Order: sequence, then C-alpha cells, then structure tokens
Amino acid sequence: MNGKDSLGECYLDDLSDCLDCRSASSSDDESDSSSIVIRKRRPVPLIYSDSEDEDMNNNVEDNNDTWSTNDKSIILEPFEGSSGVKIMPSSSESVMDIVNLFIGSDLIEHFVRESNRYHYQIVEKYRITSKTKKWKDVTVTEMKKFLGLIILMGQVKKDILYDYWSTDPSIETPFFSKVMSRNRFLQIMQSWHFCNNNDISPNSHRLVKVQPVIDYFKEKFNNVYKPDQQLSLDECVIPWRGRLSIKTYNPAKITKYGILVRVLSEARTGYVSNFCVYAADGKKLEETVLSVIGPYKNMWHHIYQDNYYNSVNIAKIFLKNKLRLCGTIRKNRGLPQILQTVKLSRGQHQFLRNGNILLQVWNNGKRNVNMISTIHSAQMVESRNRSRTSHCPIQKPISIIDYNKYMKGVDRADQYLSYYSIFRKTKKWTKRVVMFFINCALFNSFKVYTTLNGQKITYKNFLHKAALSLIEDCETEEQGKDLPNSEPTRTTSRFDHPGRLANFGKHKLVNIVTSGQCKKPLRQCRVCASKKKLSRTGFACKYCNVPLHKGDCFERYHSLKKY
Repeated sequence: MNGKDSLGECYLDDLSDCLDCRSASSSDDESDSSSIVIRKRRPVPLIYSDSEDEDMNNNVEDNNDTWSTNDKSIILEPFEGSSGVKIMPSSSESVMDIVNLFIGSDLIEHFVRESNRYHYQIVEKYRITSKTKKWKDVTVTEMKKFLGLIILMGQVKKDILYDYWSTDPSIETPFFSKVMSRNRFLQIMQSWHFCNNNDISPNSHRLVKVQPVIDYFKEKFNNVYKPDQQLSLDECVIPWRGRLSIKTYNPAKITKYGILVRVLSEARTGYVSNFCVYAADGKKLEETVLSVIGPYKNMWHHIYQDNYYNSVNIAKIFLKNKLRLCGTIRKNRGLPQILQTVKLSRGQHQFLRNGNILLQVWNNGKRNVNMISTIHSAQMVESRNRSRTSHCPIQKPISIIDYNKYMKGVDRADQYLSYYSIFRKTKKWTKRVVMFFINCALFNSFKVYTTLNGQKITYKNFLHKAALSLIEDCETEEQGKDLPNSEPTRTTSRFDHPGRLANFGKHKLVNIVTSGQCKKPLRQCRVCASKKKLSRTGFACKYCNVPLHKGDCFERYHSLKKY
C-alpha cells in the first residue's frame, strides 16, 4: 500500500463501519411531514422510523377521562426562568470572543489530540512505511486554520475540493493556498477524529465516535444562553446517503436520507437550546422528548410541537413537569371519538376540555385541523388572513394563531444553517455530524452577538469575520517564531501565464520558497519539461509563477511562443 490515495483509504478503518441495523415501523394511521416510514431498498435494512413511538397509540389514558364541552379561561403561571446571555464574552463587540464561547480552545485541543492519535493508530494497524506517510503532527494553529478554511468554503462555493487550490486563472482562489497547502489540508481532513478508538468496545453506543463532541456542544448551548418562555420542538436532518444503521428516510422531507436530530430552539430567534441525535436505541418517544426538554423543566416553558410528538398522555406528563404545550394532534393519540368523526363546514369548530387539556377541531375550508393545548382556551379570534369572497378577517382558534407564530423556531434555525453550510463531501458520517454541530455553534454565536449588539452585522459577514479571525489569530501567534520573511511560492500552474510574452519589466527570477522544512526546494523547469528532460531548478519567475533555469530557459519561455 503506497501513495496518497492509498493512505487516504486507510483512514476508512473498520471501526467506522456501521453496526448491526435494526428496523422499526410507525404504527400511526395518518401521514405527517414529521413521521418517518419504512422503505426497504437494500438487503441490509435501514432505520427509517422510531421504535420509540410504537406504544404511543396504545398508551393513551383516555378511557377514564371525562371530557366536557364547557370551556374555561386558562390562568397561566408566571415564567420562572431567566432568559438572556449567561456567560459574557471578554468583548461583546468582538466576533471571535463570542465564537470562543461555543468553540473554545479546549475543543480545538481535543480535535488535535484525537486526530494525531488516530493517525498513529492507522499507521500501526496498516503498517504504513515512513516514506509513504510523510506526516507531521497537527498543531492547534493548523487546526484553527483548518476550521477557518472550512467556514470560508461555506461562502466560496466550489463543487470539487481541489478547486480551492486550483492554479487555473479563471477559477483560482489564492487565499486558500496562502493559508494552507492543499496536501496538508487533505491530511488533516483525513485524520480528523473525535474519540480514542482503543476505548470503543463492541457493545458501545452507536454515537460513541462523536459523543465527546455532542456532550461538549450540549453543555455550551444550554449554559451560554437561556431562552425565552416559548420554545419549539422539531426535527433537523443531517444529509447522509451512505450505509449507516442510524440513517433515516422520510419521503416528505427535502433531505430524505440522513441522520435525524431532534432540536429544541427558542421560538423567537431560533437559537438551538438543546438537541438529541436519533440512535435507534429503542427508547419510547415520551422518554426522548423529556430528555430533550430536560434542562427546561419546572419553569413553565411553553412548548410548541407538531403532531408527531403530541398526545393526551404527553400533555399530562408535561403538566406534571411544569410545562405547557400546544400543537396539532393525530386522531389516534387520544382524540375522543366524537371529535374524530365530527363533520364541520368552513370556519366551524368544536372542542372538548378535560381540566387544563383542550382538544379542538377547526375546519379551514379543506380539512379538519386537530389541535391540543394546555395554554389556550377555545376562543376564536380574528386572524390576518381575509376571506376571498367577503374580504372579512377569518376567525381562527387562538391556539392555531399562536402555533403558527411560535412553531417556526427550528425552521428559522434550519434556514440559517442552510445558507452558508460548511458541509463537505466525506466518506465518514462522524465528520458530517461534527460539521453540523459546528454550524449550529456558529449560528448560536450570531444570535448571541445580535442579542448583545443588535442587528449591526449580517449572518454572512459574521461568518466571514469568524473565519478570518481564526486564521489571523494563527498568523499573530506565528509572528514571534523564526520564519522566513518571504511568502511561500504558490503551486505551479499547469497552464502558461497569459502575460508571459509581455510585461517584460515584471518578469524576475526569485528563489522558490516553501512552508516546509526543506532548505533548498527544487521544482521541474517548465522549458526542460517541454523537451522531456528531467532537470530541476531552485528559481521561478515571480510574475508567471513558473520554475525556470537561469539564462536560456528563462529567455526562451518569455520570448518564444513554442519554447
């Protein structure tokens, strides 16, 4: 095994292969944009749905409940939480200081430590020779540059990773090659790792390879900023089409294949407060929901969620934990028979109440909309929408109006995450998961920045400043080291410079300089190579960026069309 490509494949070790797959099916009768369905496509079954919600339809305790048509005004308890930024940065106007609240030096040091360890584990396992590996341990400075370039790639979109280091004048981006060479970037990307493989046992959790990063971001998201009273619970999907036991499939989503992440966000801003990565571990849906909402129990938060999560039983559990909910509900999640079969015309509604739990059905002109709420009464109010015929405001239940208002928190976060996504093509799902949470951390940093300073900057400019800060901090750290003053010579282009036969005053031979430890770097002379003659030189034309010998080769290249 030799060569760069062979080494790259070595990083796809057997520890990265997927574990045994388990399949589960949804027992719900109605389709929903949030439900996940089974679809067999390969001999090895894929996980497309939760085994968590198997008992939801049969676990509804409405046999002994008394439902009444008498409505009552709800007296809401005062919010006992404290919202806002809880860990202040050194400077509230510094983009990098706020980013450091979520992506701290301890996380970067963890990346460096595990990446270096992983490389040596691969070298030992596959017995890679020293001539093949050409390895130098990753440093904190290089890891910061690596992350900064990944963030910039979200704004400078190119389909192929190699194009960022292309020397083609029509598509080249010289900044990337000045920050880090292409080969070094690929080395770090291949060895980028997040846990010690020697600590993984055969019975380990499916997320063990990314669990340290997940735990780190959970702590940061929960501690740096506390959300308002209104929260929304929904799903995000990390795109992934490779073989993986925890991969899900949802035909109703834009991203149909991927890794499911349940996200709890602040309804107003979309700030990602907490999350839970689906791991097909057989938990009931009720347990999963409570684990996501766990840090915000007993403070009377209002949770807005869709019909995949809602049921009468969930509403009772929430009330016991000082939580109130609102959202749509499926018929088989505790809706009484009378509301399941009721026939309504446009604008009509019917409701039943059991204590603090309200079940309401409203017809929007196309179908009945089933709602559950422990926050609202059955009151009908005027909405912003107007009838096409009478042009009068449409009457809607107040629960539906607030649901439409506060349910967009996760969608708002997902929208921002898709604008300048840092996802790169990779053969490892672990890197895709970590990139997703780094993206979430950058978005949360932006929300904290706007909370402290107002809308003084756009999300795009915020990301750009964050990327440059990561790179410039590294350059500042390196100023005290004994480095050559000359910039490294760029990679030689395969194409001749269009101005090689003109601009005579700009053509000048300079010494080739590299960022490595080679004292006298040599490259193949372009004129000698055209004659199929192997001859290296230590000089290059500063203007054309082409290696050339002094004297005849330099003159022929700048004076003859066919040199």
